[in-house]
Amino acid sequence: MLARVGYVDGSVCELENATIETAVELLSQAAQSVRRTSSFERAAILDKVVVALSINAEEIAQSLADESGFLTVKDMRLEVQRSIEVFTLASAYVRTGTSEILNVDAVARARGAFSYVRREPIGPVLGITAYNGPLLIAAHKIAPAIAAGAPILIKPSPRVAGAAIRLAQAVVEAGWPQKAIAVLDIDNEATMSLVKDPRLPVISFTGGDVGWKIKEAAPLKRVHLELGGVGAVFIAADGNVQAAAAECAAGGFVRSGQSCISVQRIYVARPNYDAFIDAFVSAVEGMARTEGNPNAIGPMVDEGAARKVESFIADAVSHGAKVACGGVREQDYIAPTVITGANGKMAVMRKEVFGPLVAVSPVDSIEEAVSEMNAVSGAIHHGVYTADLDLAFRLCDEIRAGGVIINGPSTWRVDSMPYGGTGTSGFGREGVRYAVEEYTEPKVIVMRPSKPL
Repeated sequence: MLARVGYVDGSVCELENATIETAVELLSQAAQSVRRTSSFERAAILDKVVVALSINAEEIAQSLADESGFLTVKDMRLEVQRSIEVFTLASAYVRTGTSEILNVDAVARARGAFSYVRREPIGPVLGITAYNGPLLIAAHKIAPAIAAGAPILIKPSPRVAGAAIRLAQAVVEAGWPQKAIAVLDIDNEATMSLVKDPRLPVISFTGGDVGWKIKEAAPLKRVHLELGGVGAVFIAADGNVQAAAAECAAGGFVRSGQSCISVQRIYVARPNYDAFIDAFVSAVEGMARTEGNPNAIGPMVDEGAARKVESFIADAVSHGAKVACGGVREQDYIAPTVITGANGKMAVMRKEVFGPLVAVSPVDSIEEAVSEMNAVSGAIHHGVYTADLDLAFRLCDEIRAGGVIINGPSTWRVDSMPYGGTGTSGFGREGVRYAVEEYTEPKVIVMRPSKPL
C-alpha cells in the first residue's frame, strides 16, 4: 500500500496501516457523541468556518492554485467563495431545523395523536473527492456531515490533498471534535478497504466511472455517486444570442473545462447559428494563454488528459467538423477550442471530454434539439435560452437531466440546489439539505394521549 499523508485526531501525520485503522476507529467512537450535539452547536461551528475561510480567502485561493499546478487563481477565488456559501447555507439549514411535523390525525383513528419526523445520522461518512474542486467538493461533503451530526473521513485526490487537510483543520479549530473528522491520502487499494469497512456506512463519491465499482463493492451501504456528464445547451430562435455566447464561453472553459457540468455541446436554432458562432468564438479566443491575460485558462491536470482532449478534436475533424479556434496542444495545455458543424457521429457529442473543448451544432427544430440533448446515457444539468415561457415549460418536461437551467448554461449552480445526475451520471444529490438527507435516515416519532380524547 502506498501511504502518503493525512490528518488524524487533530494532527497532520504520515500514514501507515495502523494510522488508518486509528482514524476509522476514532470516527466510529465519535459517532454517538456528535449525533447528540445541538443545532446551536453545529451552526456555531459552521459559522466559525465561514469566518476562517473569509478572512483568508485570497491566500487560500493562491495556495489552491499553487498546490494543484493546473488550477488558476481566478477559478480558485470562485472556489473559495462557493465553499464559504456552502458552510453559510449549512448553518442556515441547521438553524431552521431538519425535522418535519406530520398531521397524523388526518385519519379518525389517530385522534389526539401528535407526530414528527427527525433525521438521524446513519453513521460515519466516507467522502471521496476529485481533483478539479479541491476545496469545494470537500466542503460539499464536510458541511452537510456537520449539519447532520455525522463524523466524516475525506479521501482526497492525491493531487490536491493539502486542500482537504486545511479545511479539516479549520473545522476542528471551529470546535468540531478532532476525532470526528479525518483526511486520508491513500491509494486505491486502501480506499476500497474503507469502502467495504462496515464502520463507514455512508459513501459519498465524486469522480469517474470507478464509482460503479464502489457501489458494487458496498451493496448494503448508502452510496451517493456524482459521476459527471455531457452538458448541453440549446439556444432557441428567440434566445438571447449575446448572453448565451458569453455565458457558455465562461461555462465551457471554467477550470479549463474540467468540470462535471461544463458546457460541452451547444445546439443553436439555425437562424441564430452564424451570429452565435461569431460571438462565441470571439469570447473563447479571449481566453487563450497569452502574457498578462487575466482571463486565460490554465493547463489540464496532466499531459495524458490533454492528449485525450486532442483525440476528441481529431475524431470530430475526421467526421467533418471544423476547428473555429484553438485545437493546439503544448504538453499539458490545450488552447480553448471550439469546433463547428458538429454531429452525433462525433465522440464529443456523446462522451464526457472533461477539457477545454466545446462543440456547436445547428438544429432545425425543437424536436431535433431535444433528441440530441437526450442522446447521452446520463446528464447532470442542461441549459436552454428562450424568452418563450411555454417553450421553457415544455423543454423542462422533455429534457432528461438532473436539472434544467432556463436562460443559463449547464454550469449554473447555487449550492443549495439538489445537484446530481441521471443514468450513468450517478444517483443521489448534493446541495446542503439534500446531502444531509443522504447522510441520515428519518425516524418517525408518535405521541398518543394516555387516555382517549
